[in-house]
Amino acid sequence: MLHHIGLYVSNMKTSCEFYEKILPIEKKESFMWNDTELVFLVGEGYKLELMPNSGSHVARSHIAFSVTSVTEKIKELSCKEIFLEEGPYDLPNGWRTVFYDGPDGEEIEFIQTTKP
Repeated sequence: MLHHIGLYVSNMKTSCEFYEKILPIEKKESFMWNDTELVFLVGEGYKLELMPNSGSHVARSHIAFSVTSVTEKIKELSCKEIFLEEGPYDLPNGWRTVFYDGPDGEEIEFIQTTKP
């Protein structure tokens, strides 16, 4: 199931206001992770994650899917010879996440938002 789509933005305030104007969406939560502010905007059945495009990283947008267990997803994909690129990470809000690369370099995230 789709959890969120992550977008790198040049101005967090401007982007939040823009998406709140054009979509039925509202700011749900924000937190700091690795000295970076992450903002989640929630719509009906989807979330947008906004991240600052600081130039200190390669800005790649990503798509994230909810899973019941990041650990089980890693095992499942390893059996299919698909190996993680980054993580797993435990986020300050209790979520657990892991990242993979798609065939064209796109970033694919699997995120666990509840205890397994």
